[in-house]
Amino acid sequence: MKSKLIALLDGLHDRLHKRVLMLFSLAIALACGGLVMWDPQAFAAKLGGFTVANGLPLIWATCTGLIHGMAFKPRRWFWQLVFFPPFAWVIMTVMLVQAYT
Repeated sequence: MKSKLIALLDGLHDRLHKRVLMLFSLAIALACGGLVMWDPQAFAAKLGGFTVANGLPLIWATCTGLIHGMAFKPRRWFWQLVFFPPFAWVIMTVMLVQAYT
């Protein structure tokens, strides 16, 4: 018997498992990861430096975007909550907008 939380998370992940959303996740994750790999000093300078406050969320969001973009769905409810794509979209979008405005 599944609890309501587990059923809710499964339903949300099933709704997010659309090709367009997965391509969006993959594109912005590759953009963030590529900017960090290509010229980390320039990207860090635009963000005000890599600190714990912005470095760890950027790494987590990039990993979450790649997981979702490659069509992986975590099995356990805990990992579905940890790797929830909309949270990662917000973080990556904020980082990219902050770096290029």
